[in-house]
Order: sequence, then C-alpha cells, then structure tokens
Amino acid sequence: MSLQLLMIDTLRVFPKWLLRAFAGPAPVIDGNTLDMNMHVLATLSAKGSTGSAAQSLEDIRDKAAEFTSLNLPTARGVTAEDTSFELLGNTLSARIHRPQNASGTIPAILFFHQGGMVIMDHLTDNHFCSLLAQRCGAAVIALDYRLCPENRFPAPIEDAKALWCFAQDNAADLGIDPARVALAGDSAGGLMSSTLALILRDEGGQQPKALCLAYPWVTTNAQDQHSMTSCAHTFPLTQETMHFFNAHVFPNDQNIDHDWVNPLRAETLEGLPPTVIGTAGFDPIRDQGNAFAARLEQSGNTVIHHCFTELTHSYLMFGRVSKRAEAACVRLADDLAQLMAMDQEPTT
Repeated sequence: MSLQLLMIDTLRVFPKWLLRAFAGPAPVIDGNTLDMNMHVLATLSAKGSTGSAAQSLEDIRDKAAEFTSLNLPTARGVTAEDTSFELLGNTLSARIHRPQNASGTIPAILFFHQGGMVIMDHLTDNHFCSLLAQRCGAAVIALDYRLCPENRFPAPIEDAKALWCFAQDNAADLGIDPARVALAGDSAGGLMSSTLALILRDEGGQQPKALCLAYPWVTTNAQDQHSMTSCAHTFPLTQETMHFFNAHVFPNDQNIDHDWVNPLRAETLEGLPPTVIGTAGFDPIRDQGNAFAARLEQSGNTVIHHCFTELTHSYLMFGRVSKRAEAACVRLADDLAQLMAMDQEPTT
C-alpha cells in the first residue's frame, strides 16, 4: 500500500477536476457528498480488498496499522514522550504529548483510540492527540489499552477507569491539575469516554472537566438508525466490519447489551461534563452519534455538535489525505479548548 499512499500524498494538492477524472464522481448518500480526497482514498483502498470476513484478525490489524501513516506530523510546539503505566497488574504503553512551552501544572486529556476495541493502538490518532495538546495547552495521555478478544470485555473500559484513577492519584508527578482532566476518544474510544463519564458521575467525587467524542460508538442496538443501512458499505467502517468487531468483543452476543457499551440507552444522561461531538456523514454509526448529542443536550448538558457531512468514519487520522478532515480535527480541538476553559462548580 506504500505506493498508493505516495499517490494520495500527491493527490491532496491536485484540483478537484483531476481527482474526479482519477476516481470518478464522489458518491452522494442521504444528501451528503463525499469529500473528493476521501473518495480517492476509498477507491484505492477498495482495490484488492477481500472484505473482513475473508481475513484473519491479524490481517485486519496489519492493514489497519498501515493507515497510521495517513496522520499528519506531530503538531508544532508539542513534545511526545513514550512511557508505560502499571494498571490493574498490567504494563500498558502510553504516549504523552505536552506543549513545549508549558510551565507549572497544566490540564490533562486522557485519550482512547478507535478500532472497535479489537484493532489499532495508542499511536493511531497521534496527530490529533498532539493537536489537542497544542490547542488545549494540555498533557494528552493516549493509552494502549487491552484489546479483545485476547482480553475479555470489559477489559478496555476497566483500563480507562484505571488510567483515570492513576492520573488523579499521580497528578503531581505527571505535572497535571487533577481538577482539569478531560476525556476524549474516537469511535470505540468515544464509547469508552462516554461510559467512563457515566461511571464517574454515578460514583461521585472528581468529575471530568469535559468530553470530546469523535464519531462515537454509543450503542450496540442498531434499531431506528437509517445510517446503518444507507452507509452499510462506506469506507472505512462498514456494517460487515461492525459485525466482525462484535463477534470478537461479544462472542455469542455475551455482554452485547451491557450498560457499558450502551451509554445512549442509559437511564439518564443528566449531570455529564460539557461535551463536543463530531459525527460524520458517511458513517454507519452517524445516527447514533447524532442521537447521543441530542439526548445529552435534552438532558441539560452543554453540547457542541458538528456533523461533518462530507467526511467518513476515522477522519481523525486522515488529515494527510483531506484538508477537510484536517479542518475537522482543528475544529474539535478548539471546541474542547473552549469547554476546558469554562468555569465549573467544584464537585465534592
């Protein structure tokens, strides 16, 4: 795929008419027109693809890892430190991004990556994590949480909770303010962040300063979601891939109705932190993310919601391909910075 990636890197600066000549007209779904650069990427990715059902878990993990190269470089003025944490008896890798000129105690953002809790790692959204550090003036801790099926659900969410506790208990050593810690993640990472916020709300004590959720997966129930059908075959997340993830996280549907994978269906969403949500037009789980944003707002929470209609699932790591994807990343980072700067009443 390296040659294809080189082509994509070059095509990013080409005019739209030339991209159209290469890949054909961009598809339209539910009145949304796909960004032409994303259309080129989807076209190239489809060549030679055999579908997830015909591939092993390792094959899919290897292919997903190739997309990490579609990240933009680390944002300017940001450092990256690779480290590890002892959480729940496991040594888990992590990367911490910090603003170079930061001094004293700074806010923090705990970031959980996409991948259905089955694939990808803490470097998948590396550029976006560095962008959060730059725009929010925060230490961004991206965790390589345990994946399924090697680890039984809810291991990933247990790791997320353990990281929260570690950050609170070791805030001084990390150089962060424990009262200004936000949660962020995309897709499955958005699910983990949402669920963790609900767990912390119900436990009381220190609460997250804010949430940042990109194309979040917030329920395993596919009912009443038109996008599940209309976007069933969109790149890079398809309905088939979602079934693949479910089979590895919830074998024989075990725990598929667990509260921790259904924050959209929580009894109440009241009392959650200010939240920015960015969904995507070309995404099977678009409608559930939109519904979650609407329900959060109806429950009295502060919500900033964007539906980037021209983009696909996973756009956080496609900035090198698409200027629109890059702009969406900047928008979410700036909105999170705004929410983290808001005054909140202290929680006892």
